[in-house]
Amino acid sequence: MRIHRHFLIAAACACLSNAAWTQSAPVHAEAQELVRIGTVKDVQGQAWLKRGADMRNAMPGTGVQLADKLVTAPASAARISLRDGTELSLGPGAEADLSEYAFNATTQEGKLFVRLLQGSMRVVTGILARVNPDAFRISTPTSVVGVRGTDFIVEVVPEAPRWQPAAGEFNHE
Repeated sequence: MRIHRHFLIAAACACLSNAAWTQSAPVHAEAQELVRIGTVKDVQGQAWLKRGADMRNAMPGTGVQLADKLVTAPASAARISLRDGTELSLGPGAEADLSEYAFNATTQEGKLFVRLLQGSMRVVTGILARVNPDAFRISTPTSVVGVRGTDFIVEVVPEAPRWQPAAGEFNHE
């Protein structure tokens, strides 16, 4: 009877640990996608990191992860440093999406793709742009910039509203 009870307890523990393993596997898979690619270095005013619907304050030392959007308030600025040494500094009212980033410190290979959605951004390139400039791209709503320098500024200027005549204002009849 005593052996039978120990067997049941062992079987129950095995089932529970298997259930816990099955439930923890997706969390582990999600954690792998949330790899830290950089760090917020400076913030003047207010800045946020957006990931989907989640928005958190960007403060010096905050980790930056793939697919984060860095957003600055008007009259604010923020600077992040990526793992390869690239620095991105956003000006007032800017928004940048860190769409793609990979860097292997051993081989110094990888890629960077940042979408500047609004505002301005100063870029000081790191190892990625020196090793493989073709793998380093910045896009805006109207263009894609291939990098051939080490320090540059990209700015998205809002399109001026187009004037359209009111109905009947220009009657050519």
